[in-house]
Amino acid sequence: MKDMTPPIIQWVRPDSGNCPVADTLHALGGKHKPRILHCLAMSDLYFLELTRALDGISRKVLAEQLRDLQAFGLITRTERNDARNRIAYSLSEKGSALAAILSQIYDWSVLYPLSAQTDSHPLAR
Repeated sequence: MKDMTPPIIQWVRPDSGNCPVADTLHALGGKHKPRILHCLAMSDLYFLELTRALDGISRKVLAEQLRDLQAFGLITRTERNDARNRIAYSLSEKGSALAAILSQIYDWSVLYPLSAQTDSHPLAR
């Protein structure tokens, strides 16, 4: 009798030996990056608007997180040539595609809460 179990797909790239899933989770690591992506999925925002939307984040940490997300190609930074020379941030095409996946992860996490996730857990916000 033939085994009908679907084959397990390895999450390792044969050309490099790297795990793309681990690489992606590493890129999203940290307390604020998913929250930043969520804010930018709602609309493009200026730096000051992001600091107001992300309660508890310092400007230094926000700037570092934005640089990381930009380096990964998930967000774009646009200098506005207005009177205040503001900087606008938005999701890139790559970031928008990831936001759709993060929305699915949100739905999954609501259906299947992790046992370590409680109201007092710092990541449960």
